[in-house]
Amino acid sequence: MKEAFHGSDVEKIEELYGIPAEEIISFAANVSPLGVSEKYLQGITEKLRSVERYPDREYTALRKALGRYCKAEPRHMIVGGGSSELIGAVIKHKKTPKALIIAPAYAEYERNVNIAGGEADYYYLKSEDGFEFDIDDICGALSPEYDILIVCNPVNPTSTAVASKDIERLLDKCDELGIVCAVDETYIDFADEAYDVSPLTKKHPCLFVIRSMSKFFCAPGLRLGFGITSNESLLREIGENKDPWSVSSLSNEAAILMLSDEAYIKKVKKYMSEERDRICKKLDELKNTGISYIRPKANFVLVRLPGHGPSSHELFERAVRERMMIRDCADFRGLDETYIRFCFMMREDNDRLLSLIKEAYT
Repeated sequence: MKEAFHGSDVEKIEELYGIPAEEIISFAANVSPLGVSEKYLQGITEKLRSVERYPDREYTALRKALGRYCKAEPRHMIVGGGSSELIGAVIKHKKTPKALIIAPAYAEYERNVNIAGGEADYYYLKSEDGFEFDIDDICGALSPEYDILIVCNPVNPTSTAVASKDIERLLDKCDELGIVCAVDETYIDFADEAYDVSPLTKKHPCLFVIRSMSKFFCAPGLRLGFGITSNESLLREIGENKDPWSVSSLSNEAAILMLSDEAYIKKVKKYMSEERDRICKKLDELKNTGISYIRPKANFVLVRLPGHGPSSHELFERAVRERMMIRDCADFRGLDETYIRFCFMMREDNDRLLSLIKEAYT
């Protein structure tokens, strides 16, 4: 049975494979394995009664906390029910939008374009170039017919990224053509600051940055994302396309606690940086099997399987039987059955997965 699974589909795995969901380690969800912030756990009980009142419609305290965290103006920010709501809102801010999507890409971008009655074209990053951005070539692909350019940075699923100093040429072109450039920075907290384009919102009115609390803060159930732009009319239009209270009072309070836990933030960054380097060294040791990989900038890695041995789906099933869920990337535009993706979990679990991959191709 060949199906496409999202990283959160552990219940679906339980149903189809008969493996209890709580026994499955999801290397496909791209969520930090270090759990939630201690400051959140200690402080949230005092905030439980916040559900008795509506959240502040403007989310003033939350936007201030987010602004401090990512060095942005609170007045340039908007919050939503996860990054998914904001992705949909920015795409739908124009009727029947014409979009150019940098691929490989998250399927939700095209789905939202279709829901809005629009049309999506793709610009494909090339495997032979290591899925790196060719900014001049992307600029050449833009034209006034496009309403929106959608970029994921770092890219899901390749884990490549473009530096803010390089993407600025792309923003100049979008400003010139009147194209909204939506940059999904869901994984930016795991990457070097040089890749964060959110400071460029002050200079480029075309830019709308989307960020999330799900991955880095290990809080996908919080359903909290936020957007940043200095374009007041765009901010107003996006606000009109979303529920005014899509972030609950409890999620609001939880996020403020998480964002203030500096020790936790440093701990996650340190662990992910060290584990990313360690796993790359382990993957380098598998080169004689024909396995290759794209050097990651985020908390996950895209691996290319050799021509012999299991396909991506067969390896997926082999891993599931060992209670490990990886991402079969065959359903991503621009990829095929020779690619898998996995995120970095706890060290012993990472080693178990790497051993399974090694055994499959030796």
